Amino acid sequence: MNEKDLDFFLIPHTVFGSEEWKEVESREFEVGPEALLNEILDKRLWSNAEITWVLRRLVYFYGKKDILLQKAPPERLLQNMVDVLRVFFLIFDQLDPDLDDNVRSYVCSKLADSTWGITGGTREYLARIKD
Repeated sequence: MNEKDLDFFLIPHTVFGSEEWKEVESREFEVGPEALLNEILDKRLWSNAEITWVLRRLVYFYGKKDILLQKAPPERLLQNMVDVLRVFFLIFDQLDPDLDDNVRSYVCSKLADSTWGITGGTREYLARIKD
């Protein structure tokens, strides 16, 4: 890591705070989040800031347990999650990021929580539940 990758407090820069991110945020305030999402979706290739912005929107809507999303077919929601996981798999595989211990701890904790339903114990539990 070189000096230009660090800010004043010697903290590594991320997509947040970059010029590219500021442009995406500015565009969001200018046209609104729905219009910006449509603009991004119309593109074939997205910038890192646009990818991060879309992931942030996904976290927002899935995190708030949106009423309209609760009406979506479960198969579609699972496919959405599979698509997001594929993206993260590719990022981790290609970049092999050197994560701060706090970030690594957070990632490991969230991944461990998300394995509910695929571990042996939870699969046995789910198999016993009557339809």
